[in-house]
Amino acid sequence: MLNKNKPVEQIAPEQHEKKKKLPVFFLRRVLPLLAVLAIVLLVSVLSTMLDDNHFTALRRYLKYGNSSETQDLYTYASHQRNLFEPLGDELLVVNPYSIQILHEDGTTLYELQVNLNSPMLSGGAELAAVCDAGGDTVYVLSSAGLRWTHVNADQLLCYSVRVCGDDHVVIVEQKFGYKASVCVYDKEGTLVFRFDSHDRYLSDAIVTKDGQTLAVLAPGEDGGTFSSSLIVYDLATAQRKGVYPVVDGLGLDIAVTSSQAMILCDDRLSIVSFSGELLLDYPYEELYLHDYTLGSSDFCALLLSRYQSSNVCTLTTFSPDGEILAQMNLSDEVLDISAAGDRLAVLYSDTLVLYDRTLNEVARLNGTEHAGIVRMDHDGTALLIAETSARRFLP
Repeated sequence: MLNKNKPVEQIAPEQHEKKKKLPVFFLRRVLPLLAVLAIVLLVSVLSTMLDDNHFTALRRYLKYGNSSETQDLYTYASHQRNLFEPLGDELLVVNPYSIQILHEDGTTLYELQVNLNSPMLSGGAELAAVCDAGGDTVYVLSSAGLRWTHVNADQLLCYSVRVCGDDHVVIVEQKFGYKASVCVYDKEGTLVFRFDSHDRYLSDAIVTKDGQTLAVLAPGEDGGTFSSSLIVYDLATAQRKGVYPVVDGLGLDIAVTSSQAMILCDDRLSIVSFSGELLLDYPYEELYLHDYTLGSSDFCALLLSRYQSSNVCTLTTFSPDGEILAQMNLSDEVLDISAAGDRLAVLYSDTLVLYDRTLNEVARLNGTEHAGIVRMDHDGTALLIAETSARRFLP
């Protein structure tokens, strides 16, 4: 029963105004703050995902959706000397006469007419570089087209070009008065390091992913046989950290982690730390090198055979510390191999198989439709490249 004699609670005007203002304060101040915190958290998570192989499946799902088939179709003219490199979501196609950037629907986003006798191509995360082996001009491109060019001041030869590290562009070239010269540019085209060698020939150079160290490959001769040396520089101080021998052999290719260099020679695989410790000396002995990949910072792989032309090969993976991770005998014809992240793609005559670094199978695609080249991506997808078209396998 209502007590009519009980006084009714009165709300002071200032309290009434305060209660009215609380929702307004919440909407204007608290919600935007929560939104900013959510965005910061999302950026932090995505930044972690970029460097963590455990999140590759999630990244693939967010980018491509849930599929075990293929997507994207790049189309281009057939040329026996076509070179290919993924460039973001686009595909860079280079031959002696043109440089093209293709969209996933097959349209041409950019084209540059060139005259290259022996084109060389190197790709990074956002940039790629093209030059003519023995030419004097380097073309640096993004997915939008030509960003900048480097021309040898003396119109002398370019030995090698790489896009590596945080899209650093590293050029090894001739220079009057010296055996060779190394130039390192940042992604904007600003020269950040230069070394002119007066006592050693240089054939290749690469920057670590953290942008702190430059590793240079110097070919030489010792007692009538090929030999190579690894020269290490600290980019922050421009100081030489050491010169280390690479057993025997002519250095053909090089890849680096933050503390080691994996050097492929004509007769062996060597892994040398930046302090000069020889972590691995793996001679091929009587075997022939059929293929290799140094594309992953987690491992590298060799495909060796007892016979020069044979389908019977041994696939071996190595850790950057020089440990043999796994070996597998293959009897089917292997057309190409490629590695990125923690995955190794092996393209057989009509099948693509993805393995982990210990050669456990993780995905398979039957019917590769005449593809002859495979490019493994860090997001766990693989690009299958045929004579006139390319498509992406989403495991």
